[in-house]
Amino acid sequence: MDEMRKILVAIDDSDGAQRALQWTLENFYREGDILALLHVIPRPQATISYGAPPVDMLPSSSQVDQEQQALEAQRFIREKFLPRLQGCADEPEVHIVRSELDADSVGNTICKRAKDMKATAIVISSQSRSKMQEFLLGSITNYCTHHCQQPVLVVQ
Repeated sequence: MDEMRKILVAIDDSDGAQRALQWTLENFYREGDILALLHVIPRPQATISYGAPPVDMLPSSSQVDQEQQALEAQRFIREKFLPRLQGCADEPEVHIVRSELDADSVGNTICKRAKDMKATAIVISSQSRSKMQEFLLGSITNYCTHHCQQPVLVVQ
């Protein structure tokens, strides 16, 4: 019998994240796997234009804003992602977490959570950013492919 795998799918409220989940279900998921959906609430940032990359000026966001973002995440996961998982034998794990300190914190949080939950692989969608946006702001997908210890599958 094949060893059980834990597949972490990083999601947000985008068509790309929905494609990543669909690709996972059609091409990677097999019966007995544990599917974990992870949404990271990004830390809000205010920037000043003196530096490249922009300088992060917010030490933290308000509790009310974070609670509202968590409720919104619960809504889009319930409406857009959970219905796609009706054919799965086991209930998926759903994780909604807040990012930590810096501009790479979403990617860093994904890598840490994947390591902590001993994920077999991470599935993530590539985001459509211009080369300039990616240079200035970084890319979550790029961060994960270079820093996560688990294999990262990028869905276009």
